[in-house]
Amino acid sequence: GDDNVSQVVNFAVRFLGNDYTTLSINNNGLVNTGNTPFTAYTPTGFSTLNVPSIGVYWADVDTRTAGDVTYRVTTDATFLATLTADLIATGNYAPATIDTLNKALVITWNLVGYYNRHNDKLNTFQLVITTNNQQQTFILFQYERLEWTTGDASGGSNGLGGTLPSVGYTNGMNPPIYVDLTRDTASDTGIPPLTLISNTNYVNPVAGEYVFRVDRPLTCCDVTPSRLENVPTSG
Repeated sequence: GDDNVSQVVNFAVRFLGNDYTTLSINNNGLVNTGNTPFTAYTPTGFSTLNVPSIGVYWADVDTRTAGDVTYRVTTDATFLATLTADLIATGNYAPATIDTLNKALVITWNLVGYYNRHNDKLNTFQLVITTNNQQQTFILFQYERLEWTTGDASGGSNGLGGTLPSVGYTNGMNPPIYVDLTRDTASDTGIPPLTLISNTNYVNPVAGEYVFRVDRPLTCCDVTPSRLENVPTSG
């Protein structure tokens, strides 16, 4: 569909200092806490959101002619052991600091087109949210294919230009504290959205993959590049 909410999911998680029991998955690459979905198709930036949210690729997705959005919640021990190993392999976290993960929410936007009904350019990306008994929470952004940035109603032409995607997360407070990889965040000028597929924030680089620990509250200093573990670097 277009601009519809794919699902409200029962998934207890600690996010930026608060505990939540449900998450809302939006077709347009956005996930917010609670069961009141945010459905805006033009990515106005995380500074405009008044609900805690994660945007893996917030842009005007249109699946009416191409692709789909699917999700699964898993407690499979083998999958979670692999995911724990993957977190350690990033080099961003010392092994002793990661407790045993007990569940994950995996959301995939597979070969999705852009508004209005365009399928000449397609994107594939994934968001993984994983936690251990709501103590630690990690999110992973993974990009396999990125060909478009913008829908027609967001100033785009042939899938490009106009209002570019927002990628990151926010605490949704007033005023909000947020991280946005593709827009100005403090003195960080961001990176072009289509280069997400060739960048990474892993210490041990894997192109197109990013990891963030998000159980703890954001503070003012978390959004400056000198303090962020998650400012993208080439790799």
